[in-house]
Amino acid sequence: MKVYVAQINVLPGNPDANLETVKAVVARAKKAGAELVLFPEDALSGNYYKLGSRQVESEYQEKCRDAELALEELSKGIEILVGNSDAFDECMYSHYVDGNMEGWEHDFEVYSAEQEFTLGKEISVNAFCEKFVRGSNKPIVYVSAVGTNNSGKNIYALDGASRVYDKSGKVVFRMPQFEACEALIEITKSKVKVLSKIKTAKVQEPIAQIHDALVYMIRENLAKFHIGRMVIGASGGIDSAVSAVLYAEAIGAANVYLVNMPTRFNSNTTKNAARDLAKNLKCPYMVAPIEDMLTAVCDSLGKCSFERSDKKIAVEGINFENLQARTRSASVLVTIASVLGAGVTCNGNKSEATTGYCTLYGDTCGVMCALGDLWKTQVYELARYINRKKEIIPKASIEIPASAELSDAMKVDEGKGDPIKYPYHDKLFAYWVDANHGLADTEALLQKGTLCKVIGADAAYFKKLFKNKAAALEDMRAWHRRFRGIALAKRIQFPPILSVSGSAFGGEYTESQG
Repeated sequence: MKVYVAQINVLPGNPDANLETVKAVVARAKKAGAELVLFPEDALSGNYYKLGSRQVESEYQEKCRDAELALEELSKGIEILVGNSDAFDECMYSHYVDGNMEGWEHDFEVYSAEQEFTLGKEISVNAFCEKFVRGSNKPIVYVSAVGTNNSGKNIYALDGASRVYDKSGKVVFRMPQFEACEALIEITKSKVKVLSKIKTAKVQEPIAQIHDALVYMIRENLAKFHIGRMVIGASGGIDSAVSAVLYAEAIGAANVYLVNMPTRFNSNTTKNAARDLAKNLKCPYMVAPIEDMLTAVCDSLGKCSFERSDKKIAVEGINFENLQARTRSASVLVTIASVLGAGVTCNGNKSEATTGYCTLYGDTCGVMCALGDLWKTQVYELARYINRKKEIIPKASIEIPASAELSDAMKVDEGKGDPIKYPYHDKLFAYWVDANHGLADTEALLQKGTLCKVIGADAAYFKKLFKNKAAALEDMRAWHRRFRGIALAKRIQFPPILSVSGSAFGGEYTESQG
């Protein structure tokens, strides 16, 4: 039997547009001589579970039924199989089955899915399909959609990677991730042959999959937002550098405007790194010093006084640090973006989100947070991947201590930086967030002397950080208080985070402020 596998971009909640895509695919399938065309789950409705309350709207349901009726006409001369998870009473498909494809009568099985990308998904899908094959002793076609969805708190990618398994469970053909693809295959007496001139796509290393997922989600969602330009605060640090590269790949370097906003605390090292990054990427670049703006705000507020209170507004210490972050993002970047008709991104990462090491209404501003589901150590890994062929991210951005450069205590040229010691703390935080363990669990591991082994931290580095268990315990408890306290208050106001781990804040890792 000649089977046309359609890995299409499914638009959430848009049956009209999805129907047009399906029509075009069916026409190509007929022209190719296919007897059967396979579509992913919810290829018409786009009704996967993060569609929300829109799925109960009468207008949306009516459009879904109209699209189903249209399939009956399309099926003349070809069989059409569309996976569906909708609870409609009647089925107007030539074949209408659930996601598990029960009742399939050909000499192969089909599994139709619309699963979101998470790192490690490839392994779980293979394990599931291999088990499915063993039960049926037949080849299986796994067909999955591409596209993105925005829940309001997270942005997800459907990665495709549709594939065909022979009756032994071996993958004999695999489509690429994060792009639409169509292929004609022939399955006869359990033997699989690929008729289209398409090479099977190789499984990429994890960091490459993360890179491609982030670029894909940025590109797809900015298009949905009708945003063609982005403004990024380029500090010379690693986060802004990686963000800039991802956005430049997604929408073109000419549409990514990099702005360096120095104060007296910013070193020549980071200022030069920001300039070099823009040069390497060929992005528009601007230096916009904010020292005068800060002075004006502090002086102006210092002259003001409250009625019925003797409190004075002296902006200093942590308040002055926060003022810098808010001036950069909420004032300078947002204003530039307004003038350019652009969006602003949040450069924050998962380590900062976990601990609240960020400024609300400052560096947390943005239409999306591209790195929000990556630990800081993963951001460095991604930077090295980006530089695998040539230096795009300046060496200085990778080698200098991670630092917000908001005071004399954060001078990178003197080796001063963030209070988070990422090689250790990322492992600790991941144990809490990704592995769903509590403070009591890590306290017990520390007392047993097995903490580093269990969480995967370097024991020698740990010993350099802490003089004794008491110091390590105090540090652990302090960060956990922030994790469950002020950091939570900040996280629930974050822009949508691009999800890649399966434990992103706001989506899989849900929280409430209680």
